[in-house]
Amino acid sequence: MFSTADRVLAARMEAAETENMIALAQAVQTAQPDAAFEPFGGGVAIFAGAGSPMTHAVGVGMQRAVPKAELERMESFFRDRNSACLIDLCPMADPSVVAFIQSKPYRVIEFNNVLARRITPDEQIATDARVRIVEPDQSDKFSRLILRGFSESMPFSEEMVQTMSATLGPSRRWMAGDSEPEAGAAMGLQSGVALFYGDATLVAGRRKGWQQKLIHSRLAAAQREGCDLAIVSVLPGSGSHRNYERAGFQLIYMRVNLMREF
Repeated sequence: MFSTADRVLAARMEAAETENMIALAQAVQTAQPDAAFEPFGGGVAIFAGAGSPMTHAVGVGMQRAVPKAELERMESFFRDRNSACLIDLCPMADPSVVAFIQSKPYRVIEFNNVLARRITPDEQIATDARVRIVEPDQSDKFSRLILRGFSESMPFSEEMVQTMSATLGPSRRWMAGDSEPEAGAAMGLQSGVALFYGDATLVAGRRKGWQQKLIHSRLAAAQREGCDLAIVSVLPGSGSHRNYERAGFQLIYMRVNLMREF
Protein backbone atom coordinates (compact mmCIF):
# COMPACT_ATOMS: atom_id res chain seq x y z
CA MET A 1 0.00 0.00 0.00
CA PHE A 2 1.09 3.56 -0.70
CA SER A 3 0.85 6.43 1.74
CA THR A 4 -1.40 9.20 0.43
CA ALA A 5 0.78 11.61 2.43
CA ASP A 6 3.92 10.70 0.48
CA ARG A 7 5.05 13.97 -1.08
CA VAL A 8 8.07 12.33 -2.70
CA LEU A 9 5.77 9.88 -4.51
CA ALA A 10 3.42 12.69 -5.58
CA ALA A 11 6.36 14.72 -6.90
CA ARG A 12 7.60 11.71 -8.88
CA MET A 13 4.16 11.14 -10.38
CA GLU A 14 3.73 14.79 -11.36
CA ALA A 15 7.27 14.90 -12.81
CA ALA A 16 6.52 11.86 -14.99
CA GLU A 17 3.28 13.50 -16.12
CA THR A 18 5.21 16.67 -16.99
CA GLU A 19 7.85 14.75 -18.98
CA ASN A 20 5.17 12.86 -20.86
CA MET A 21 3.17 15.97 -21.67
CA ILE A 22 6.31 17.61 -23.08
CA ALA A 23 6.86 14.58 -25.34
CA LEU A 24 3.25 14.76 -26.56
CA ALA A 25 3.47 18.52 -27.06
CA GLN A 26 6.61 18.14 -29.17
CA ALA A 27 4.82 15.51 -31.26
CA VAL A 28 1.67 17.57 -31.83
CA GLN A 29 3.76 20.43 -33.25
CA THR A 30 4.36 18.29 -36.35
CA ALA A 31 0.65 18.50 -37.18
CA GLN A 32 -0.19 21.80 -35.49
CA PRO A 33 2.55 24.42 -35.95
CA ASP A 34 0.94 26.91 -33.53
CA ALA A 35 1.15 24.41 -30.67
CA ALA A 36 3.56 25.51 -27.95
CA PHE A 37 4.86 24.57 -24.53
CA GLU A 38 6.98 26.28 -21.89
CA PRO A 39 8.25 25.24 -18.44
CA PHE A 40 6.85 27.08 -15.43
CA GLY A 41 7.27 26.44 -11.72
CA GLY A 42 8.75 22.97 -12.12
CA GLY A 43 5.93 21.92 -14.44
CA VAL A 44 4.91 22.76 -17.99
CA ALA A 45 2.22 24.81 -19.72
CA ILE A 46 0.98 23.48 -23.05
CA PHE A 47 -1.10 25.13 -25.76
CA ALA A 48 -2.55 22.90 -28.48
CA GLY A 49 -5.47 25.12 -29.49
CA ALA A 50 -8.20 26.80 -27.48
CA GLY A 51 -10.50 24.10 -26.15
CA SER A 52 -8.04 21.26 -26.75
CA PRO A 53 -7.80 18.75 -23.87
CA MET A 54 -4.03 19.11 -24.13
CA THR A 55 -4.15 22.84 -23.39
CA HIS A 56 -3.31 23.14 -19.71
CA ALA A 57 -0.50 23.36 -17.16
CA VAL A 58 0.61 20.39 -15.07
CA GLY A 59 3.22 19.70 -12.40
CA VAL A 60 3.39 23.32 -11.24
CA GLY A 61 4.71 23.86 -7.71
CA MET A 62 5.84 20.30 -7.05
CA GLN A 63 9.56 21.06 -6.79
CA ARG A 64 9.71 24.46 -5.08
CA ALA A 65 7.92 27.66 -4.18
CA VAL A 66 6.91 29.56 -7.30
CA PRO A 67 7.24 33.38 -7.41
CA LYS A 68 4.14 35.37 -8.27
CA ALA A 69 5.88 36.86 -11.32
CA GLU A 70 6.52 33.38 -12.76
CA LEU A 71 2.88 32.38 -12.32
CA GLU A 72 1.80 35.62 -13.97
CA ARG A 73 4.06 34.77 -16.93
CA MET A 74 2.37 31.39 -17.10
CA GLU A 75 -1.01 33.10 -17.31
CA SER A 76 0.35 35.30 -20.11
CA PHE A 77 1.45 32.17 -21.99
CA PHE A 78 -2.23 31.24 -22.30
CA ARG A 79 -3.71 34.75 -22.57
CA ASP A 80 -1.37 35.69 -25.43
CA ARG A 81 -2.75 32.70 -27.35
CA ASN A 82 -6.39 33.69 -26.73
CA SER A 83 -6.89 30.82 -24.33
CA ALA A 84 -8.11 30.59 -20.77
CA CYS A 85 -5.43 29.62 -18.27
CA LEU A 86 -6.02 26.00 -17.24
CA ILE A 87 -4.14 24.37 -14.39
CA ASP A 88 -4.28 20.75 -13.23
CA LEU A 89 -3.27 21.26 -9.61
CA CYS A 90 -1.91 18.56 -7.33
CA PRO A 91 -3.13 19.11 -3.74
CA MET A 92 0.47 18.69 -2.53
CA ALA A 93 1.74 21.60 -4.64
CA ASP A 94 3.66 24.33 -2.84
CA PRO A 95 1.42 26.75 -0.88
CA SER A 96 2.71 29.64 -3.04
CA VAL A 97 0.76 28.25 -5.99
CA VAL A 98 -2.41 27.79 -3.93
CA ALA A 99 -2.14 31.34 -2.57
CA PHE A 100 -1.76 32.74 -6.09
CA ILE A 101 -4.82 30.87 -7.35
CA GLN A 102 -6.86 32.04 -4.38
CA SER A 103 -5.99 35.65 -5.22
CA LYS A 104 -7.29 35.34 -8.79
CA PRO A 105 -10.73 34.58 -10.29
CA TYR A 106 -10.16 30.87 -10.94
CA ARG A 107 -13.02 28.39 -10.91
CA VAL A 108 -13.08 24.62 -10.58
CA ILE A 109 -14.06 22.87 -13.81
CA GLU A 110 -13.31 19.22 -13.00
CA PHE A 111 -11.77 16.78 -10.54
CA ASN A 112 -9.51 13.88 -11.51
CA ASN A 113 -8.43 11.03 -9.27
CA VAL A 114 -4.78 10.05 -9.74
CA LEU A 115 -4.18 6.36 -9.02
CA ALA A 116 -0.95 4.39 -8.81
CA ARG A 117 0.14 0.75 -8.74
CA ARG A 118 3.48 -0.87 -8.04
CA ILE A 119 4.95 -3.20 -10.67
CA THR A 120 7.31 -5.89 -9.41
CA PRO A 121 9.76 -7.81 -11.67
CA ASP A 122 8.51 -11.25 -10.59
CA GLU A 123 4.78 -10.50 -10.80
CA GLN A 124 2.73 -12.75 -13.08
CA ILE A 125 0.50 -10.55 -15.24
CA ALA A 126 -2.10 -12.32 -17.37
CA THR A 127 -2.56 -10.97 -20.91
CA ASP A 128 -5.02 -11.74 -23.71
CA ALA A 129 -4.04 -12.44 -27.34
CA ARG A 130 -7.01 -10.35 -28.49
CA VAL A 131 -5.22 -7.25 -27.23
CA ARG A 132 -2.71 -6.30 -29.91
CA ILE A 133 -0.04 -3.64 -30.19
CA VAL A 134 -0.81 -0.92 -32.75
CA GLU A 135 1.60 -1.03 -35.68
CA PRO A 136 2.80 2.21 -37.32
CA ASP A 137 0.48 1.80 -40.31
CA GLN A 138 -2.51 1.42 -37.94
CA SER A 139 -2.06 4.80 -36.26
CA ASP A 140 -5.03 6.48 -37.97
CA LYS A 141 -7.24 3.42 -37.36
CA PHE A 142 -6.41 3.64 -33.67
CA SER A 143 -7.16 7.38 -33.57
CA ARG A 144 -10.56 6.88 -35.22
CA LEU A 145 -11.35 4.14 -32.70
CA ILE A 146 -10.49 6.38 -29.74
CA LEU A 147 -12.41 9.37 -31.12
CA ARG A 148 -15.47 7.17 -31.66
CA GLY A 149 -15.11 5.65 -28.21
CA PHE A 150 -14.99 9.01 -26.46
CA SER A 151 -18.16 10.20 -28.17
CA GLU A 152 -20.14 7.92 -30.45
CA SER A 153 -22.64 10.63 -31.41
CA MET A 154 -20.25 13.50 -32.17
CA PRO A 155 -18.75 13.69 -35.66
CA PHE A 156 -15.01 14.15 -35.98
CA SER A 157 -12.92 15.41 -38.86
CA GLU A 158 -9.99 13.85 -40.66
CA GLU A 159 -7.92 16.72 -39.30
CA MET A 160 -8.73 15.57 -35.75
CA VAL A 161 -7.63 12.05 -36.68
CA GLN A 162 -4.32 13.30 -38.06
CA THR A 163 -3.72 15.53 -35.04
CA MET A 164 -4.38 12.67 -32.62
CA SER A 165 -2.13 10.32 -34.58
CA ALA A 166 0.68 12.87 -34.48
CA THR A 167 0.15 13.63 -30.78
CA LEU A 168 0.23 9.98 -29.78
CA GLY A 169 3.31 9.27 -31.85
CA PRO A 170 5.59 8.88 -28.79
CA SER A 171 3.04 6.64 -27.04
CA ARG A 172 2.64 2.89 -27.17
CA ARG A 173 -0.85 1.94 -28.25
CA TRP A 174 -3.05 -1.15 -28.11
CA MET A 175 -6.36 -2.18 -29.66
CA ALA A 176 -8.63 -4.93 -28.34
CA GLY A 177 -11.42 -6.91 -29.97
CA ASP A 178 -12.44 -10.13 -31.61
CA SER A 179 -12.86 -9.71 -35.38
CA GLU A 180 -12.61 -5.90 -35.25
CA PRO A 181 -11.19 -3.60 -32.55
CA GLU A 182 -13.73 -2.42 -30.00
CA ALA A 183 -11.43 -0.69 -27.50
CA GLY A 184 -8.07 0.98 -27.34
CA ALA A 185 -5.62 2.57 -24.92
CA ALA A 186 -2.17 4.15 -24.80
CA MET A 187 0.86 4.32 -22.51
CA GLY A 188 3.85 6.60 -22.04
CA LEU A 189 7.10 5.65 -20.30
CA GLN A 190 9.03 8.24 -18.30
CA SER A 191 11.81 7.60 -15.75
CA GLY A 192 10.55 4.19 -14.68
CA VAL A 193 6.92 5.32 -14.56
CA ALA A 194 4.26 3.96 -16.93
CA LEU A 195 1.51 6.47 -17.64
CA PHE A 196 -1.80 5.01 -18.78
CA TYR A 197 -4.21 7.16 -20.82
CA GLY A 198 -6.46 7.28 -23.86
CA ASP A 199 -8.72 4.44 -22.70
CA ALA A 200 -11.84 4.27 -24.87
CA THR A 201 -14.37 1.56 -25.72
CA LEU A 202 -17.06 1.60 -28.39
CA VAL A 203 -20.63 1.32 -27.12
CA ALA A 204 -21.00 -2.13 -28.71
CA GLY A 205 -17.88 -3.35 -26.93
CA ARG A 206 -18.72 -2.25 -23.42
CA ARG A 207 -19.22 -4.69 -20.53
CA LYS A 208 -16.94 -7.22 -22.23
CA GLY A 209 -13.91 -6.60 -20.03
CA TRP A 210 -11.78 -4.95 -22.71
CA GLN A 211 -10.50 -2.17 -20.47
CA GLN A 212 -9.28 -4.69 -17.88
CA LYS A 213 -7.47 -6.60 -20.61
CA LEU A 214 -5.91 -3.39 -21.91
CA ILE A 215 -4.76 -2.50 -18.40
CA HIS A 216 -3.11 -5.89 -17.96
CA SER A 217 -1.40 -5.74 -21.37
CA ARG A 218 0.08 -2.33 -20.53
CA LEU A 219 1.19 -3.51 -17.09
CA ALA A 220 2.99 -6.46 -18.70
CA ALA A 221 4.66 -4.18 -21.25
CA ALA A 222 5.71 -1.73 -18.52
CA GLN A 223 7.14 -4.61 -16.49
CA ARG A 224 9.24 -5.73 -19.48
CA GLU A 225 10.57 -2.17 -19.76
CA GLY A 226 11.67 -2.19 -16.11
CA CYS A 227 9.04 0.21 -14.78
CA ASP A 228 8.27 -0.05 -11.08
CA LEU A 229 5.24 2.27 -11.04
CA ALA A 230 2.11 2.76 -13.15
CA ILE A 231 -0.18 5.78 -12.84
CA VAL A 232 -3.47 6.90 -14.34
CA SER A 233 -5.87 9.82 -14.03
CA VAL A 234 -9.60 9.01 -14.03
CA LEU A 235 -12.91 10.69 -13.33
CA PRO A 236 -14.06 9.99 -9.75
CA GLY A 237 -16.65 7.26 -9.53
CA SER A 238 -16.39 6.35 -13.20
CA GLY A 239 -16.30 2.88 -14.72
CA SER A 240 -12.62 3.44 -15.46
CA HIS A 241 -12.02 4.28 -11.80
CA ARG A 242 -13.54 0.97 -10.75
CA ASN A 243 -11.69 -1.02 -13.43
CA TYR A 244 -8.32 0.39 -12.38
CA GLU A 245 -9.03 -0.34 -8.72
CA ARG A 246 -9.85 -3.95 -9.68
CA ALA A 247 -6.44 -4.10 -11.36
CA GLY A 248 -4.71 -3.09 -8.13
CA PHE A 249 -4.44 0.67 -8.52
CA GLN A 250 -4.83 2.86 -5.42
CA LEU A 251 -6.05 6.44 -5.13
CA ILE A 252 -3.12 8.70 -4.20
CA TYR A 253 -4.61 12.19 -4.60
CA MET A 254 -7.22 14.21 -6.45
CA ARG A 255 -6.15 16.78 -9.00
CA VAL A 256 -8.26 19.92 -9.18
CA ASN A 257 -8.68 21.30 -12.70
CA LEU A 258 -8.92 25.08 -12.54
CA MET A 259 -9.65 27.73 -15.17
CA ARG A 260 -9.23 31.48 -15.36
CA GLU A 261 -10.83 33.21 -18.34
CA PHE A 262 -9.49 36.51 -19.60
